[in-house]
Amino acid sequence: MATPIWNFQANEAVETDKVDLKTFKPVGKFFADVATLVKMFNIIVHPGMRESSYRQKHDKLSEEREINALNFYKYRLDRNSLRVCFLALPPQNIIQTLK
Repeated sequence: MATPIWNFQANEAVETDKVDLKTFKPVGKFFADVATLVKMFNIIVHPGMRESSYRQKHDKLSEEREINALNFYKYRLDRNSLRVCFLALPPQNIIQTLK
């Protein structure tokens, strides 16, 4: 199944203020928590928060290394993606830098 393409206007237009965050139980792994929140908010994951943006398939070295920086170069950030990012960052302790 193809990954849906992120679009600023589409994600920005989704109303997420009424999503019940009490059901969100972070696991402390950024990409897993992002996936959960994206489903809860019914939005498409931002390219800067996709695990595949940082790890290539069949690259064992990158699978072993932890990601410690998120890169948002050349992308606008919609408010819902930013909200997902800020909800997923505190439970984990690996990512220290946002670029």
